[in-house]
Amino acid sequence: MAAMATVPSSASISATATAVALGEVEDEGLLASLFRDQFPEAQWRERPDVGRYLRELSGSGLERLRREPERLAEERAQLLQQTRDLAFANYKTFIRGAECTERIHRLFGDVEASLGCLLDRLPSFQQSCRNFVKEAEEISSNRRMNTLSLNRHTEILEILEIPQLMDTCVRNSYYEEALELAAYVRRMERKYSSIPVIQVASQPRESSN
Repeated sequence: MAAMATVPSSASISATATAVALGEVEDEGLLASLFRDQFPEAQWRERPDVGRYLRELSGSGLERLRREPERLAEERAQLLQQTRDLAFANYKTFIRGAECTERIHRLFGDVEASLGCLLDRLPSFQQSCRNFVKEAEEISSNRRMNTLSLNRHTEILEILEIPQLMDTCVRNSYYEEALELAAYVRRMERKYSSIPVIQVASQPRESSN
């Protein structure tokens, strides 16, 4: 018979996990003691990449540790050179970006200043709008009155001619017609006493009496 595969028990799995956890705790304690001055514990705990690098260093041999400063210096020099090359190759883009940033900043300043002026003038503008609406309503009302007067021009003219007609009747001894005109004016005065043209028509009648 073929050999049966060995299935790890739960106890062995738990023991392995415990060993791994203890190993990580020991590594963290070793890191905390080795790099206490250069790297505070809170810093490399918050940055996983720093913690991984420090763990890698703590497990490296002496030869690698000796070469590590030189390797880091070479890598730093390469990064600086790459940065210089990038800046040289794309300096026009950087300049345009700086100019755009300055222009946008200036435009935002102009917009902010214009908005401040608008807010300062807004109350007076609102009052001017209210005055305009009021004057427009008055003009509209006067226009309606003028239109109505124009449509009733003939009737208004007849009313305005009543005092002259009554004076003519009195001078020519047409008293009956004068009395009829006086009664007509009196009826209009009672009915339309608030209309100025009726008041004008009634004044000569009173003086004639």
